[in-house]
Amino acid sequence: MSDDGEQQPNFSPDLKLFVGNLPFNVDSAELAGLFGAAGTVEMVEVIYDKMTGRSRGFGFVTMSSVEEVEAAAKQFNGYELDGRPLRVNAGPPPPKRDDFSPRGARGGGPSFGSSNRVHVGNLSWKVDDAALKSLFSEQGEVVEAKVIYDRDSGRSRGFGFVTYNSADEVNSAIESLDGVDLNGREIRVSAAEARQRRSF
Repeated sequence: MSDDGEQQPNFSPDLKLFVGNLPFNVDSAELAGLFGAAGTVEMVEVIYDKMTGRSRGFGFVTMSSVEEVEAAAKQFNGYELDGRPLRVNAGPPPPKRDDFSPRGARGGGPSFGSSNRVHVGNLSWKVDDAALKSLFSEQGEVVEAKVIYDRDSGRSRGFGFVTYNSADEVNSAIESLDGVDLNGREIRVSAAEARQRRSF
């Protein structure tokens, strides 16, 4: 038994795969067994919630060569495990911050943003835009993550919105993150579009 950082060899980020939409009962051993079909698995890490000890539905797999990484991504992206299609991306998710300016997003037509947006409710008061973005990046590329604050008190109103590039990412986020524990509260994730329609 040693500290995490102590004995883990440093693998190139190119050898790392992000695996999202994992069934909550899948552990590192099962994931290693699955990805072993594509080559030599060097390291597997399923990410668990510190508070609840429950899987957060994603993890990382490190293979021993770039060829194996590509083979695993091809073989397992969309692979159905316990009824859930896995999302497998090679390498760490790229940070894409400068592609869209918020001003452009707000002025853009309805084709952008509103249709690929999720509403996130029951947020802990401590959750900010960065925490929201970090959690929802597990399910796809987040264009914008926004916690709504009260104008007078400056306090979070306990809900926010996350915008993705595609409807697939929206569905994946709703499926994987609705009911997930974030800072001690089970968040509610639903399609923002449906909520807007309901309010008319």
